[in-house]
Amino acid sequence: MDIFSIGGTHFAVDAAKSRISLDAQGEGMLEVNIDIHGDDDVFMRLTEDEEGEWSWALYPPVFFLHGLRLAAGAPAGWPPGRHDDAQEAGIYMMEYRDIAALDILELSARRVAMSGMVDFYGKQLPFHLDVTRSGPAA
Repeated sequence: MDIFSIGGTHFAVDAAKSRISLDAQGEGMLEVNIDIHGDDDVFMRLTEDEEGEWSWALYPPVFFLHGLRLAAGAPAGWPPGRHDDAQEAGIYMMEYRDIAALDILELSARRVAMSGMVDFYGKQLPFHLDVTRSGPAA
């Protein structure tokens, strides 16, 4: 099961809209670009309650990480650890939300797993992504 959670809320993953690409950049480097979309149906159920935590939002969140450069040929699952060096990373939900403490748990041909903190109106909420890839890179 794919996971896209913010705080204590699981938004699920819309695999049809989500994209993960690894592009060769020369000099033995790859550029990683990731867009993970929350699931529309799950989001609609979460926002049915007009007093609910996410009732203010009009559409599900989107995690994006663009421009992370990594050495090609690194071992599967590399690079674990803290990565604040992507050119662009955040969560878009009605507006761009800054990410802090981005931890890559696994980035391989079959799985992307990351966690960190995201700011919602001055409140830091943990987020977690764990997406299994069944096909080739997009």
